[in-house]
Amino acid sequence: MPTTSGLLEDYHTHHRRCGHAAGELRDMIEAAHKKGLRAVGLSDHAPILHLPGDWPLPNTAMPRSMFPEYVQEMHDLQREFAGIMPVKAGVEADYVSGFVEAYRELLAPHDFDYVIGSVHFVDGWSIFSAKLPPQATREDVWERYLTLTGEAAACGLFDILGHLDCLKTKGHLPREWRTPTLLRTLDAIADCQVSIELNTSGWRKPVGDCFPTFEILQLAAQRGIPVCLGSDAHRPKDVAADFGRAVKLLRQAGYQSLASFTRRKREEIPLNT
Repeated sequence: MPTTSGLLEDYHTHHRRCGHAAGELRDMIEAAHKKGLRAVGLSDHAPILHLPGDWPLPNTAMPRSMFPEYVQEMHDLQREFAGIMPVKAGVEADYVSGFVEAYRELLAPHDFDYVIGSVHFVDGWSIFSAKLPPQATREDVWERYLTLTGEAAACGLFDILGHLDCLKTKGHLPREWRTPTLLRTLDAIADCQVSIELNTSGWRKPVGDCFPTFEILQLAAQRGIPVCLGSDAHRPKDVAADFGRAVKLLRQAGYQSLASFTRRKREEIPLNT
């Protein structure tokens, strides 16, 4: 039985190639179809380019040598599921200062419907690390994270910015997070008209909150920043997880539509359930 509206789309899913997810691309599509989604996006982690070697972080992202087969399989599945449900070919790529052109070169030969840009590393430090960088405070990493996020919005490589405020996953968000830098970053995102996502994965984690938090969603809506939905599913059963809750929250934040992507072009669809 469908569990979501046929007008909703999930733009953030992962599968076994990234090394820390389960299931095949096909499994994600079939899960989305069973849950009644309008479309599903496939967006596994692009290869890590800021570290040397084919597969520098095996439990984080796919190797460089595997990337062409990933793209090919997505396009094969798009053809196979044509007439059943739209499958959006995507990827989640890291924003790392100094490596934008390397990622542009990696992505340019391929036909994607969208590209998610995420800041997972702050000057070499993983935001999912248990400890802060040496001599750094929560305020330091939050300010730097926001600066990098603004740069990601402006670089022209990304259609969607992934999981804003994900620093809170390991408790690295400062108590006073509403800073002038946050407001400037949101202004920059609005100016670039890059979408953000409401990433529901935080509701499935100990942090117990979506990414970004409600107050940031309100600030984004006030600025006219587009938004889409992403489950960040790492298992087929998590596709479209908590989307009903997400839609209600977006409405409360002031949103009336969701961003939808095809061949790197965005359109808005009504925010219905």
